[in-house]
Amino acid sequence: MELNFKAYTRFYLILLGVLALGALYTTHLFSFLLFHTISEMISIGIAWGLFMLAWNLRDLSEDRAFIFIGIAFLFTGAIDLLHTLAYKGMNVFPESGGANPATQLWIAGRYFQSISLLIVPFIIKRRINYGLIFYVLFCITLLLLASIFYWKVFPVCYIEGQGLTRFKIVSEYLISLILVLSVFSLLRKRDFFDAEMLRLLLLSIGLLIISELAFTFYIKVYDLSNATGHLVRIVSYFLLYKAIIGTGLKKPFNLMFRSLKQSEMELLKINERLHEELESKEKAEIGLKHAVEELERSNKELEQFAYIASHDLQEPVRMVGNFTQLLERRYKDKLDNKALEYISFAVDGAQRMQLLITGLLKYSRITTHARDYSAVDCNMVLGSVLKNLELSIRESRAIITSGVLPTIMADEVQLTQLFQNLISNAIKFRRGSEVPEVHISSVQKNEKWLFSVRDNGIGIDPQYGERIFQIFQRLHTRSEYPGTGIGLAVCKRIVERHGGKIWIESELDKGTTFYFTFSMN
Repeated sequence: MELNFKAYTRFYLILLGVLALGALYTTHLFSFLLFHTISEMISIGIAWGLFMLAWNLRDLSEDRAFIFIGIAFLFTGAIDLLHTLAYKGMNVFPESGGANPATQLWIAGRYFQSISLLIVPFIIKRRINYGLIFYVLFCITLLLLASIFYWKVFPVCYIEGQGLTRFKIVSEYLISLILVLSVFSLLRKRDFFDAEMLRLLLLSIGLLIISELAFTFYIKVYDLSNATGHLVRIVSYFLLYKAIIGTGLKKPFNLMFRSLKQSEMELLKINERLHEELESKEKAEIGLKHAVEELERSNKELEQFAYIASHDLQEPVRMVGNFTQLLERRYKDKLDNKALEYISFAVDGAQRMQLLITGLLKYSRITTHARDYSAVDCNMVLGSVLKNLELSIRESRAIITSGVLPTIMADEVQLTQLFQNLISNAIKFRRGSEVPEVHISSVQKNEKWLFSVRDNGIGIDPQYGERIFQIFQRLHTRSEYPGTGIGLAVCKRIVERHGGKIWIESELDKGTTFYFTFSMN
């Protein structure tokens, strides 16, 4: 029942429209001037109605095409109003020069209208300044009017007794072509338009094209083709009304917020993607957590193994060394030089193995046998280290100096081991017979204590700045400088256990400075 009512209503409205157009056409038989004035005022009313709705909804609507068309049609309507007033017989501009000014205004208005419709598809997704658009279109309108009434440079469109000029006819075809291009542009952007609005908009432009073509045939301004063109134009404007004003008033949400659904779909896709990324991140974090836990467990097991292995290996290695030396002493007279040389190699190997095991045991004890932190006076620790190294200091005639050192929270045994390793290295890696000089100092920096141990030794090539802190890594042969390659690895582990960092600044043959940090807390 409701559908029948709507169908009847639509039928009677169409019938009423046809009768109204018929009545309007009848006026042309008695007074073409009256017909022209009424038809133009209808078009102007629709154009300005579009502007009023669009301008008042510019802050609410996301429909940029609707707003732009509304602004453009304000000025199209203004040009059409002047065209109506300048029409032959209106006598509003008595010195205007016959029908030519009205025809010029007509062509100017059609160019303005068609180009505006062509621009519409290109601004749908752009952020535009409506105030700026209004100002630009206003200036263009003033320039067109000045070219007709003030500068009088606009091409002649109508000559009395001859009819339309070539410029006017070519312009109508060119305007039709611009409207055709606007149809193709709208079809390419069809996804951004409400389906009903797009259909009516295309029909409206199609009738505008027919209207323009009709205006190319008349010779006199009162000819039938001229009247037909105006009637078709009224129908075109009515469809434009249906497309924008009708749809905007009856389906405001479809017109003003038709992009809401698209935005919602985009947000859903973004949400799904974020959800997937979040799940992936959570899985990665869980995997990373398990990996860290497994690594910590493996490290603890490895440290425990290293400690047990090195501890248990000490006795067998010591026995090998002792019994080999005993063999050498007891059977020295009965063995030839080759056998004694082999025994010497075995003893040396056992001693080096014992040193490596001792170093490995020290390295593993940094965490397995670590003590709790306590307040440690670094000056006292340095004094203890110098006593431990008293013999090597005296033999090398080393000069050890220091500034005033702070009291820090640390493991005293490990701090002693750290200073002792660095100072003993500084003494060991001296340059020939030159007296080694070592200076220990500290400064407060960024809530940390920065310590430095500077020497005048052989120096280190900067490219090995990281390698020297790796366990069992040596830069020199044992014949040049004895050692196991564990000392600096122990230093790094001690510093890192206390939350600090250790690094070097060095230059070959100019000495080395070891820097390390300890937290003030």
